[in-house]
Amino acid sequence: MRTLSELELDHLLEGAQTIEEDGYGLKVARLRDGDFLKIYRRKRLLSSALWALPAKLFARNAQRLQALGICAPHISELLLIPQRKLNAVRYQPLPGETLRQRWRDLGAEARAQDVQRFGKFLGELHEQGVYFRSLHLGNVLALPDGSFGLIDLSDMQIGKGPLSNWKRQRNLQHMLRYAEDRSWLAELHRDALLAGYCQRCGNSAGTQLGNALRRLLARASQ
Repeated sequence: MRTLSELELDHLLEGAQTIEEDGYGLKVARLRDGDFLKIYRRKRLLSSALWALPAKLFARNAQRLQALGICAPHISELLLIPQRKLNAVRYQPLPGETLRQRWRDLGAEARAQDVQRFGKFLGELHEQGVYFRSLHLGNVLALPDGSFGLIDLSDMQIGKGPLSNWKRQRNLQHMLRYAEDRSWLAELHRDALLAGYCQRCGNSAGTQLGNALRRLLARASQ
Protein backbone atom coordinates (compact mmCIF):
# COMPACT_ATOMS: atom_id res chain seq x y z
CA MET A 1 0.00 0.00 0.00
CA ARG A 2 1.46 3.33 -1.09
CA THR A 3 1.09 6.38 1.14
CA LEU A 4 0.22 9.67 -0.54
CA SER A 5 0.29 13.21 0.76
CA GLU A 6 -2.67 15.51 0.20
CA LEU A 7 -0.72 17.26 -2.56
CA GLU A 8 0.05 13.97 -4.30
CA LEU A 9 -3.62 12.97 -4.16
CA ASP A 10 -4.67 16.31 -5.64
CA HIS A 11 -2.13 15.84 -8.43
CA LEU A 12 -3.40 12.31 -9.13
CA LEU A 13 -6.95 13.67 -9.43
CA GLU A 14 -6.04 16.50 -11.80
CA GLY A 15 -8.18 16.16 -14.93
CA ALA A 16 -10.10 13.20 -13.47
CA GLN A 17 -13.77 12.62 -14.25
CA THR A 18 -16.14 12.26 -11.32
CA ILE A 19 -18.08 9.00 -11.59
CA GLU A 20 -19.72 8.96 -8.16
CA GLU A 21 -19.88 11.27 -5.16
CA ASP A 22 -21.98 11.75 -2.05
CA GLY A 23 -22.44 14.32 0.71
CA TYR A 24 -18.95 13.56 2.02
CA GLY A 25 -17.24 14.14 -1.33
CA LEU A 26 -15.72 12.14 -4.16
CA LYS A 27 -16.25 8.36 -4.15
CA VAL A 28 -15.19 7.13 -7.60
CA ALA A 29 -13.15 8.95 -10.27
CA ARG A 30 -11.86 8.03 -13.71
CA LEU A 31 -8.22 9.11 -13.83
CA ARG A 32 -6.46 10.59 -16.84
CA ASP A 33 -4.97 7.21 -17.82
CA GLY A 34 -8.38 5.49 -17.71
CA ASP A 35 -7.94 3.76 -14.35
CA PHE A 36 -10.67 4.12 -11.75
CA LEU A 37 -9.93 5.38 -8.24
CA LYS A 38 -12.39 4.30 -5.55
CA ILE A 39 -12.02 6.29 -2.34
CA TYR A 40 -13.06 5.16 1.13
CA ARG A 41 -13.29 7.59 4.03
CA ARG A 42 -13.66 6.86 7.71
CA LYS A 43 -16.87 8.60 8.78
CA ARG A 44 -16.85 7.57 12.45
CA LEU A 45 -14.20 7.76 15.16
CA LEU A 46 -14.56 4.04 15.86
CA SER A 47 -14.99 2.01 12.69
CA SER A 48 -14.09 -1.41 11.36
CA ALA A 49 -12.17 0.49 8.66
CA LEU A 50 -9.47 1.08 11.28
CA TRP A 51 -8.36 -2.58 11.19
CA ALA A 52 -9.88 -3.80 7.91
CA LEU A 53 -9.29 -1.16 5.26
CA PRO A 54 -12.06 -1.34 2.62
CA ALA A 55 -9.49 -0.80 -0.16
CA LYS A 56 -7.62 -3.92 0.97
CA LEU A 57 -10.87 -5.89 1.16
CA PHE A 58 -11.76 -4.78 -2.37
CA ALA A 59 -8.38 -5.95 -3.70
CA ARG A 60 -8.46 -9.25 -1.83
CA ASN A 61 -11.98 -10.04 -3.01
CA ALA A 62 -11.12 -9.15 -6.62
CA GLN A 63 -8.21 -11.60 -6.55
CA ARG A 64 -10.28 -14.34 -4.94
CA LEU A 65 -13.08 -13.92 -7.48
CA GLN A 66 -10.60 -14.15 -10.33
CA ALA A 67 -9.21 -17.35 -8.82
CA LEU A 68 -12.76 -18.76 -8.94
CA GLY A 69 -13.12 -17.82 -12.60
CA ILE A 70 -15.44 -14.87 -11.88
CA CYS A 71 -14.59 -11.63 -13.68
CA ALA A 72 -13.53 -8.76 -11.41
CA PRO A 73 -11.40 -5.61 -11.88
CA HIS A 74 -7.62 -5.88 -12.08
CA ILE A 75 -6.02 -3.98 -9.20
CA SER A 76 -3.31 -1.44 -10.04
CA GLU A 77 -2.42 -0.29 -6.52
CA LEU A 78 -3.68 0.47 -3.02
CA LEU A 79 -3.31 3.96 -1.58
CA LEU A 80 -3.38 5.46 1.90
CA ILE A 81 -3.89 9.19 2.46
CA PRO A 82 -3.55 9.60 6.25
CA GLN A 83 -3.90 13.40 6.30
CA ARG A 84 -7.46 13.06 4.99
CA LYS A 85 -8.24 9.74 6.70
CA LEU A 86 -8.72 8.10 3.30
CA ASN A 87 -7.79 4.81 1.72
CA ALA A 88 -8.29 4.03 -1.94
CA VAL A 89 -8.00 1.33 -4.56
CA ARG A 90 -6.88 2.08 -8.10
CA TYR A 91 -8.06 -0.45 -10.66
CA GLN A 92 -8.63 -1.06 -14.34
CA PRO A 93 -12.36 -0.89 -15.06
CA LEU A 94 -14.15 -3.79 -16.67
CA PRO A 95 -15.60 -3.21 -20.13
CA GLY A 96 -19.37 -3.28 -20.51
CA GLU A 97 -22.39 -1.78 -18.80
CA THR A 98 -24.34 -2.49 -15.65
CA LEU A 99 -27.34 -4.78 -15.91
CA ARG A 100 -29.51 -1.91 -14.72
CA GLN A 101 -28.36 0.21 -17.68
CA ARG A 102 -28.60 -2.67 -20.12
CA TRP A 103 -32.06 -3.85 -19.14
CA ARG A 104 -33.55 -0.38 -19.51
CA ASP A 105 -32.79 -0.58 -23.23
CA LEU A 106 -33.87 -4.18 -23.88
CA GLY A 107 -37.27 -5.40 -24.97
CA ALA A 108 -39.19 -7.77 -22.70
CA GLU A 109 -38.19 -10.98 -24.52
CA ALA A 110 -34.49 -10.14 -24.71
CA ARG A 111 -34.51 -8.97 -21.10
CA ALA A 112 -36.13 -12.22 -19.94
CA GLN A 113 -33.32 -14.19 -21.61
CA ASP A 114 -30.78 -11.98 -19.88
CA VAL A 115 -32.51 -12.43 -16.53
CA GLN A 116 -32.36 -16.21 -16.91
CA ARG A 117 -28.63 -16.00 -17.64
CA PHE A 118 -28.20 -13.75 -14.63
CA GLY A 119 -30.10 -16.27 -12.50
CA LYS A 120 -27.60 -18.92 -13.52
CA PHE A 121 -24.74 -16.55 -12.68
CA LEU A 122 -26.28 -15.85 -9.27
CA GLY A 123 -26.48 -19.60 -8.67
CA GLU A 124 -22.80 -19.88 -9.64
CA LEU A 125 -21.87 -17.23 -7.07
CA HIS A 126 -23.81 -18.99 -4.35
CA GLU A 127 -22.46 -22.43 -5.20
CA GLN A 128 -18.93 -21.02 -5.05
CA GLY A 129 -19.58 -19.52 -1.60
CA VAL A 130 -19.72 -15.87 -2.68
CA TYR A 131 -21.91 -13.78 -0.37
CA PHE A 132 -21.97 -10.30 -1.94
CA ARG A 133 -23.87 -8.04 0.43
CA SER A 134 -23.77 -5.11 -2.01
CA LEU A 135 -25.30 -7.23 -4.75
CA HIS A 136 -27.67 -5.25 -6.95
CA LEU A 137 -28.02 -4.69 -10.68
CA GLY A 138 -25.79 -1.61 -10.55
CA ASN A 139 -22.88 -3.77 -9.36
CA VAL A 140 -23.15 -6.50 -12.02
CA LEU A 141 -21.72 -5.77 -15.46
CA ALA A 142 -22.71 -7.34 -18.78
CA LEU A 143 -19.38 -7.86 -20.55
CA PRO A 144 -18.80 -7.82 -24.33
CA ASP A 145 -18.17 -11.59 -24.45
CA GLY A 146 -21.61 -12.28 -22.94
CA SER A 147 -20.38 -13.08 -19.43
CA PHE A 148 -20.96 -11.12 -16.23
CA GLY A 149 -18.56 -9.32 -13.92
CA LEU A 150 -18.75 -7.79 -10.45
CA ILE A 151 -17.71 -4.38 -9.16
CA ASP A 152 -17.75 -2.54 -5.78
CA LEU A 153 -16.33 -5.56 -3.98
CA SER A 154 -15.39 -4.47 -0.45
CA ASP A 155 -18.58 -5.78 1.23
CA MET A 156 -18.19 -9.47 0.40
CA GLN A 157 -17.48 -12.81 2.04
CA ILE A 158 -16.17 -15.81 0.11
CA GLY A 159 -16.47 -19.10 1.95
CA LYS A 160 -15.12 -22.57 1.26
CA GLY A 161 -18.45 -24.14 0.36
CA PRO A 162 -21.90 -23.30 -1.03
CA LEU A 163 -23.98 -20.72 0.81
CA SER A 164 -26.65 -21.79 3.25
CA ASN A 165 -30.28 -21.37 2.19
CA TRP A 166 -30.62 -18.46 4.63
CA LYS A 167 -27.71 -16.58 3.07
CA ARG A 168 -29.02 -17.23 -0.43
CA GLN A 169 -32.41 -15.78 0.42
CA ARG A 170 -30.83 -12.90 2.31
CA ASN A 171 -28.64 -12.11 -0.69
CA LEU A 172 -31.63 -11.93 -2.98
CA GLN A 173 -33.36 -9.60 -0.52
CA HIS A 174 -30.45 -7.20 -0.95
CA MET A 175 -31.30 -6.87 -4.64
CA LEU A 176 -34.99 -6.33 -3.99
CA ARG A 177 -34.35 -3.11 -2.06
CA TYR A 178 -34.21 -1.21 -5.36
CA ALA A 179 -37.59 -0.58 -7.00
CA GLU A 180 -36.39 -0.95 -10.59
CA ASP A 181 -34.48 -4.15 -9.84
CA ARG A 182 -37.46 -5.50 -7.92
CA SER A 183 -39.80 -4.83 -10.84
CA TRP A 184 -37.66 -6.91 -13.20
CA LEU A 185 -36.71 -9.70 -10.80
CA ALA A 186 -39.82 -10.06 -8.65
CA GLU A 187 -42.58 -9.16 -11.10
CA LEU A 188 -41.82 -9.17 -14.82
CA HIS A 189 -39.22 -11.96 -15.05
CA ARG A 190 -39.47 -13.93 -11.82
CA ASP A 191 -39.83 -17.29 -13.56
CA ALA A 192 -36.79 -16.59 -15.76
CA LEU A 193 -34.67 -15.71 -12.74
CA LEU A 194 -35.63 -18.89 -10.90
CA ALA A 195 -35.22 -21.05 -14.00
CA GLY A 196 -31.65 -19.85 -14.44
CA TYR A 197 -30.87 -20.22 -10.76
CA CYS A 198 -32.14 -23.78 -10.54
CA GLN A 199 -30.41 -24.66 -13.81
CA ARG A 200 -27.08 -23.97 -12.09
CA CYS A 201 -27.92 -25.49 -8.70
CA GLY A 202 -29.51 -28.46 -10.40
CA ASN A 203 -30.58 -30.70 -7.49
CA SER A 204 -33.37 -31.16 -4.99
CA ALA A 205 -31.86 -28.53 -2.68
CA GLY A 206 -31.89 -26.09 -5.58
CA THR A 207 -35.54 -26.86 -6.25
CA GLN A 208 -36.42 -26.29 -2.60
CA LEU A 209 -34.53 -23.02 -2.66
CA GLY A 210 -36.33 -22.02 -5.85
CA ASN A 211 -39.67 -22.48 -4.09
CA ALA A 212 -38.46 -20.40 -1.16
CA LEU A 213 -37.20 -17.69 -3.49
CA ARG A 214 -40.50 -17.69 -5.35
CA ARG A 215 -42.33 -16.98 -2.08
CA LEU A 216 -39.83 -14.29 -1.20
CA LEU A 217 -40.19 -12.61 -4.56
CA ALA A 218 -43.95 -12.85 -4.44
CA ARG A 219 -43.99 -11.03 -1.08
CA ALA A 220 -41.66 -8.37 -2.41
CA SER A 221 -43.89 -7.71 -5.42
CA GLN A 222 -47.04 -7.15 -3.34
